[in-house]
Amino acid sequence: MNAAHLERGPVIHGVLCALLARHHVILLGPPGTGKSRLARDLAGHICARYFEWLLTRMSTPDELFGPMSLQGLEQDHYRRVTTGKLPEAEIAYLDETFKGSSSILNTLLSVLNERVFHNDGAATAIPLKMMLGASNELPEDREELGALWDRWLVRFLVDPLQDPDAFLAMLSTPVRPANATKVSLADLEAAQAAVDQVDVASVLPDLATLRQLLRSSGISASDRRWHDAVSLIRAHAWLRGASVATPDDLAILEHVLWDAPDQRQDVARAVLGIVSPLALEIRKVMDSARDIYTTALAAPEEREVLDARAQLKGLARSLTEMRDRVAASGRSTTDVQAALDQLNQLGDELFRTKLQIA
Repeated sequence: MNAAHLERGPVIHGVLCALLARHHVILLGPPGTGKSRLARDLAGHICARYFEWLLTRMSTPDELFGPMSLQGLEQDHYRRVTTGKLPEAEIAYLDETFKGSSSILNTLLSVLNERVFHNDGAATAIPLKMMLGASNELPEDREELGALWDRWLVRFLVDPLQDPDAFLAMLSTPVRPANATKVSLADLEAAQAAVDQVDVASVLPDLATLRQLLRSSGISASDRRWHDAVSLIRAHAWLRGASVATPDDLAILEHVLWDAPDQRQDVARAVLGIVSPLALEIRKVMDSARDIYTTALAAPEEREVLDARAQLKGLARSLTEMRDRVAASGRSTTDVQAALDQLNQLGDELFRTKLQIA
């Protein structure tokens, strides 16, 4: 999937964690960023019943949950025929998730959270393993749709490709991946059972610390989100082959604990501060570098571009000093060096783009 969906590594990893933890993912981003293709690719790798639908203001409950049974109506039963519809799906994808009618969206609450569908007055358990949702925008009425928004445990903003090399590679990448690797439903369920056995006791105090850090920044997640996040930590650990979670596995929470997009950076920094102080230092430097690069691209004068290049060189010196400190302590310098290489590429790209200097 990483080969077929460039620059989507964190999204793919998060989707797999959610699948293993039996939770749901929402993908937010402009049209044409590959959200639907990613969802279909994932479904194509899993031997499971799949349901997909594009929601509009005109969508009816029949389209998702099945038509009314005429035979049932003759017997005074209000029963839907769910064959081939969402209540019988094991993997589901809803495009333009928040544009459905209130009757659809209210029904989705119990489908997503309790995994039940109310049919003819009876709460019927459904086999849903995970639902992927996609939207070009946040819910228009956050007050009305707050409960539905909270049901999506993992949240990603999916932007257009940023790296010029990735863009060129995308132009020659097949639109339809081959889906050569297939995972049976039995194998998926076995993996989910193994995830449930991962020991998270040692990182629970870190969650309490993180909660206090976020609260001090005015960011508060529901108790349900914190509880459900523990299963994501287990999945993150299992995917790296561990049976005991460590602070590194809290990294997945960067995509869980924000409620509005403008909270993402604060959440990411709070999580990184616990996961890896070194990664937090690197993130701060690279955030500054990207801000400088973006501002310089829009600058009309050559002097401003030269000033930006000088600032990027200053940040590169900071990363070089950081790399030397890390090396002296006997730790791996891989992450620092990768950031330094990326920062130097930004400087070179700025010169090529603005000043036509190779």
